[in-house]
Amino acid sequence: MEKKYNLTNKEILNSIKHVVDNSKYVSINENNIDNVIPILKENKKEPWLNSDYLDIENFLQEQILMYLILCESLNFCYWDSDIKWKIEYKDEWYSGSFGLFYAISKAIKNGYKLLDIDYLENITMKELDEIFKGTTSIPLLKERYEIIKRLVVEFKNIPNLLDAISANNDIELLNNIINNFSNFRDISLYKGKKVYFFKRAILLVGDLILNINFIKESVKNDDHMLGCADYKVPQVLRQLGILEYSDDLSTKIDNKQKIEHDSEMEIEIRANMLYAIEIIKEKLQKNGIKMNSVQIDNALWLLSKDKEFKEKPYHLTKTIYY
Repeated sequence: MEKKYNLTNKEILNSIKHVVDNSKYVSINENNIDNVIPILKENKKEPWLNSDYLDIENFLQEQILMYLILCESLNFCYWDSDIKWKIEYKDEWYSGSFGLFYAISKAIKNGYKLLDIDYLENITMKELDEIFKGTTSIPLLKERYEIIKRLVVEFKNIPNLLDAISANNDIELLNNIINNFSNFRDISLYKGKKVYFFKRAILLVGDLILNINFIKESVKNDDHMLGCADYKVPQVLRQLGILEYSDDLSTKIDNKQKIEHDSEMEIEIRANMLYAIEIIKEKLQKNGIKMNSVQIDNALWLLSKDKEFKEKPYHLTKTIYY
């Protein structure tokens, strides 16, 4: 029988702290935390996925739910070659997460029944390539195709999708997601202990609370989530002097050498990034500013769009988890 997760915020945070306490490639310089406080004071606390980006105004609630699960299941790793993947939508070009969301919206408007289980069950990789084709084929196409096929099986095993996801708080919602959909089980092993990241699942928690009416009404507490362990936020924190890397790791990243998924280097980057956000949150609270971890993460992610935070490259890891 498959294990059911019932994790608490404390268990997730403790798994991250285990990595921070034992890291040899990454460290947190708390003396530089003050560098980010004035920047975050100006943040408007907007969610990363503003409803303007969704283009789903005519969808039913269950369709929106399925749409968001599909989008976040495929929302990972957009780098591959020298040609950046972008798609055109309404006369503008989009890359990354927004490119993926718009590609799916565009496909649905063009008649692809991506919210129909029977269609997804029979979709071919060639069709999926056509849906996401932009300046080039979307990276990790095969992996995205395999996730869709697994999603079909999991959707079919759920008698009622709305009931399966329904929750009273965000941590319960997170557990429901990882229990029902295996592609969200972003778990690593570090020095013999499990480390719970759940990056895309945490994004989905926020998406659902923001866009699904019955979830918005039933979730009474949405402050249990950690940040979203990716590659852009560590880039910003390194630029601010908050994350510091060993010479070995710095050389690899600065020379754009790949960091293997689930390697000690990669796990330490992600865990220290998350823990740095928790320290920033405490510092903000002492300054009378209430921001939860996801809001801080989002603000840092938005900073990564600015040229001044791109002086050093981000780490390159081929993975389905971010």
